[in-house]
Amino acid sequence: MTVVGEFVESDKPVVKATIAWNQAVQTPNFILDTGFTGDLAVNPQIASELGLEISGVMPARFAGNTVADVRTATAIAAMEGEQLYVTIAIIDGWPLLGISFLEKFKYRAEVDCKNKTVKLDVVA
Repeated sequence: MTVVGEFVESDKPVVKATIAWNQAVQTPNFILDTGFTGDLAVNPQIASELGLEISGVMPARFAGNTVADVRTATAIAAMEGEQLYVTIAIIDGWPLLGISFLEKFKYRAEVDCKNKTVKLDVVA
């Protein structure tokens, strides 16, 4: 099983992931951020539209090796028919898909900057 992404704005590798909570569902583009140690991050607008409830605060590591405390919530993520509970960090800016998400869904990420392609493959 393979998820194919793309580059947007010429320098942002993105993939779509579905997130849901209660009756709300969204499938935004997420920047594949290998410097982000969490599952997913969304902006406050997406969090509000999904009706996410803040459940805590946790430190998260972002690209550039910066660490910040972020508000978190729980949601359901779906990829290729599989659904898992994930932790959502609520931050300003682009939605992010992090290393923990790739691990939970058992994905291997391939980013080809020369050809501007993004691919997630399930690793057995």
